[in-house]
Amino acid sequence: MKYLFFSLLLILSFLKVKAQTGENSPLEKELNHIEYLVDNGRENTAFDELNVFIRKHPSNARAYYLRAKNYFNSKSTKAALQDISLALKYKNNVADYHFLKGEILFELSKYKSSAESFDKAFKLCDTLYESCYRASEAFLRAENFSLGEKTSKKYLEKFPDSDSAKLLLAEAYLGQEEEIEALKIINSVNKKDALFYRMRGIVYNKTQMYGLSLTDFNAALDLNPKLTDVYLWRGLSYYFSGEKQKAKSDWNTALEKRLYKANQYLEKYR
Repeated sequence: MKYLFFSLLLILSFLKVKAQTGENSPLEKELNHIEYLVDNGRENTAFDELNVFIRKHPSNARAYYLRAKNYFNSKSTKAALQDISLALKYKNNVADYHFLKGEILFELSKYKSSAESFDKAFKLCDTLYESCYRASEAFLRAENFSLGEKTSKKYLEKFPDSDSAKLLLAEAYLGQEEEIEALKIINSVNKKDALFYRMRGIVYNKTQMYGLSLTDFNAALDLNPKLTDVYLWRGLSYYFSGEKQKAKSDWNTALEKRLYKANQYLEKYR
């Protein structure tokens, strides 16, 4: 009889915990409301409610995830990283948590770790193709061109008409000095925007077709003057076309736009 009594207590305790943590539990309803605040720009109210919630439930992974998201939206990137790390400490198998960590690390220019987080998110949820795409971007920033190629190809398997993914793949090929493959994929791009002309201009530059590269770099800057690294590349094309003054002018413009790599070119190509 005593055994039966304790068994019933355990069952009731289990049901109580399940009720509190289920999708329709009061806790989840409260977190759903807070998530609405986070996603709709109610940052201060969200912080107030999250801080109260976390004091009451200090090991709730979703609460830390939402506060990390709110910090990230508020440009408090380091605080966001601390909270998403806590969320993953308490629950490590949620793709959205790893995805957010990838975004935070990318913002902090920690590209290798960012790529690993995006990759982990995709492995946990292989329908989260945005994570695959972002992993490719991060791998390329980390100059891991072979993994950048792999992830961009994986994304293109699902979305074969994605022009932005094609440009990522072209960049991965360029990083591995496969200019012919890069040019093939670039020429399959449908939307001829500034990024298209920038990337094709770089390929032409690397294959010493400087006249064609200058045409594309000019088109890129006409469409989007904010693509400031084009001044570095166009300067190289001008230099090797024999127009040294124009090259120097472009590199000085790059310096004005805080692209300090131009100093190397001004020093090297006097």
